Amino acid sequence: MGVVSAAADLAIAVFSLSIAVAAPLLDGQSVLPGDLYPAPLVELKRWYAAEFDDYLMARPPGFFRGIICHELAFQWPLAVATLYGLLTGRRWVATTSLMSGVATLTSMVNLSLPSPILVESPQQFREFCMSTCGSAPDPVL
Repeated sequence: MGVVSAAADLAIAVFSLSIAVAAPLLDGQSVLPGDLYPAPLVELKRWYAAEFDDYLMARPPGFFRGIICHELAFQWPLAVATLYGLLTGRRWVATTSLMSGVATLTSMVNLSLPSPILVESPQQFREFCMSTCGSAPDPVL
């Protein structure tokens, strides 16, 4: 059981460390003023967006900036707290890692589902509701 627990702690530490470093240094460039960041970090973000053709990082739309604000305000402090809890052996680390995992899952689900805002007609909206929820309320139909 100790090996499984150590492997889980390592996975949580790597996940939390990636958020603790990447959120303020890379993702934060999408919502914070550009003069807060040194030129090498700005260039790294530009290179990443161009190299991997990531339109969300190159020209972040409003919904993505909202997710970044959520990440900076909620997930980043949780990641730092989780790292602290893992390194000091605190009992509450399970709670903070669960909260961080749920927040990340919620953000990822929002990006993977089709948006009802992009439909062009009431019929398309009805089809969207039927495909994602299985039904739609009568006033919507």
